[in-house]
Amino acid sequence: MDTVLFNFHDLTMAFTAFECLLFSALLLLTRKHGSISTLLLTGFLICHFLIPLHELIFWGKQFRLWVLNISPNLFFWGSYAYFLDGPLLYLFFRSTVYKNFKLKSSDACHLIPAVLYFIGMIFIYYSKDSSTKYHLVESQEIAYSATYLCFEAAGRLLRLSYALLCVYLVVGYTGQLKEEYANLRPNESLWLKIMLGSFVILFGWDLVLLIIKLEELLTATSPLADADLLSFFGIGSYYLNLIVITILIFLRFTSFDNLVSVTELGLLDAEEKPRVSDDAIIAKLQHVMVDEKFYADPDISLDSLAKKIDLPPKKLTMPIKRNHQTNFYEFVNAFRLEEAKRLLSDNGKNQKTIMDIYLEVGFNSKSVFNTYFKRVVGVTPSQFREQVSSDVSSF
Repeated sequence: MDTVLFNFHDLTMAFTAFECLLFSALLLLTRKHGSISTLLLTGFLICHFLIPLHELIFWGKQFRLWVLNISPNLFFWGSYAYFLDGPLLYLFFRSTVYKNFKLKSSDACHLIPAVLYFIGMIFIYYSKDSSTKYHLVESQEIAYSATYLCFEAAGRLLRLSYALLCVYLVVGYTGQLKEEYANLRPNESLWLKIMLGSFVILFGWDLVLLIIKLEELLTATSPLADADLLSFFGIGSYYLNLIVITILIFLRFTSFDNLVSVTELGLLDAEEKPRVSDDAIIAKLQHVMVDEKFYADPDISLDSLAKKIDLPPKKLTMPIKRNHQTNFYEFVNAFRLEEAKRLLSDNGKNQKTIMDIYLEVGFNSKSVFNTYFKRVVGVTPSQFREQVSSDVSSF
């Protein structure tokens, strides 16, 4: 990249920057009023517009000289994106999976690393005179200085930490789904985990690149101080970044709108404790579930059940756990299962098909019904019906 204005690797970064800028504009133009998650994702994409732009300017000789001739103070502004994309990614996922998410003043703490980086850059770069800045950038002396490499390593470690925090968040979200919904698709959040795994790989890859540079700084005799190895990880990060960002954009427009959101547990626990006794709540639940067969509603959720018995959702979770030793998913499907077994045991002339039965009791997927039935009963619905029929015929 030091001898030509554009090469194929440069074009990859340029395309990544253009893609991020284009879709961030598209998101802003099509966003719903008050959509915090869209603004957070837009901020994340803008960061990934700035990152390849920074790399192009910082490592491309012609770009470097061009920007230097304009003003050396323009350097490094894109590098702040390395301290911001991790927090924005984390907040975006929180706003997507939690329906009660709100930005709070305490969330400003995520800006602290970027502020500290800015203060550090004042001392090692911005406070210098123009000729010194020109020399530091033109010779790339600052790029391999110990202080700047430590700042870079801190930024890469920070974003990897946020990616791992997102993984932890999604694992908790997956468990929370069964606390609020009765009908869940198999591997409901698998695509979400795969996508976050790709960000862990991307951010980890960039961190390894910085570790190699630090090793080169510490010892020139280290086998890690190999130009080919640096080139492999450096150029590889350009393509990996393009792939991961493209996956994120594709999933945003195809899968995120179908994502089921849950209540953030921290906010739920902080709210007022229920004053209605567990016995009264359970009595209401039994009436609605047994007498009115509310479990047969395929769209039943903790919110809809709470509305049905005229109680806040937060007042149902713990009574269900304490009295039934289970989560909402198992609580509702236990009623469905018992009714399905009753219907499967009917050998009359008007015997219903298995499809009729699973739809009647509230399941919306044959595969989910069969899987759940076999897990609890030990046999498939068809096998259960055959067993019942053989038991009856033996008398």
